[in-house]
This record gives sequence, structure tokens and C-alpha cells, in this order.
Amino acid sequence: MVQVKEAVQKAKSYLPSVFPSAEGQEVRLEGVELTEDTKFWTVTFSYQHEIAPMDIVRDYKTVKLRAEDGEFFGARDGFASSGSW
Repeated sequence: MVQVKEAVQKAKSYLPSVFPSAEGQEVRLEGVELTEDTKFWTVTFSYQHEIAPMDIVRDYKTVKLRAEDGEFFGARDGFASSGSW
């Protein structure tokens, strides 16, 4: 089983390939959770980006990994707790 630190690193590495707007951004860890059945990690990140001159927003993205091997399982905009997938 992948431990929490490795899950965070793997999720962070998948982030720009799934969400190109994350490329080159300063990414902040917002939360990490192991599902009750211990099958998946959900890892939420945020980053700021400019959508128009002087208009900066913070995006939240959640990546879901298989806990067994850390392989990518899914991703979505916003926060997602383990029960909402």
C-alpha cells in the first residue's frame, strides 16, 4: 500500500497532465484522505492563476489514486471527499 507522502507526490505529478492550467503554478496541498475501505487516496491541491488582467482566482483540484499502487484513478475540479466519488 502506498503511504500518504508518496500518494501526495504521485498525485502532484499527475496534476498538470490532467489539468494543464496547473502547469508551472505554485501548488498548495489542501487535503488528503484515505477512503473508508482503504482502496483509494483522494488528494486535493490548489493554485492561483490569472483569468484576466488583475483577476486572479484560486482553483481547487482533487486527484484520486489507487491506494494499492498509487496509480491514477480519476480527477475532478474542486474538493471531493472520499464518499462523493
